[in-house]
Amino acid sequence: MAKITKLEQKTYEGKPQGFKITLDDGRTGNLNEKESDKGLRVGDDVFVTEIPYTSKKGVASTLYGLHLTNGGLTPSGVPQQTQSQSFNPQGGQKPQINVGVGKSKEEMKSEAAIRLIIPFVDAFIAGKLESGEIALKQKEFAQLLWSEIDEIYSGK
Repeated sequence: MAKITKLEQKTYEGKPQGFKITLDDGRTGNLNEKESDKGLRVGDDVFVTEIPYTSKKGVASTLYGLHLTNGGLTPSGVPQQTQSQSFNPQGGQKPQINVGVGKSKEEMKSEAAIRLIIPFVDAFIAGKLESGEIALKQKEFAQLLWSEIDEIYSGK
């Protein structure tokens, strides 16, 4: 994960031509808008995908695909597994989590449920799940995510 520290609109002959980004980890370059979430802003916490690119003139560079963290969900909708967000059975302090600017608890829950269904549908397509299992598993995991979202918003 990284935080957007600079987001500049690029222009060519007075017309918008994408964005140049700078991240808090020192990476800087061009945003690949097709591989990024819409509505990115300075200060957003994002997951970064580096995309190798070679121009028509043969110049190699790296484009960046940025996805909002959405309170700890990866772009595919799976909860992020990082040491700072893992359960601490010894009862240490809970990690500080940015749940997003301006999103209500209900919006977060609905977004979590939508993103959560994707891996289950992928597993069904791959033949790893039966169709009847999708709703049961999605509901089980959604309840878990929703309880986490409730806890985050309660400030405990």
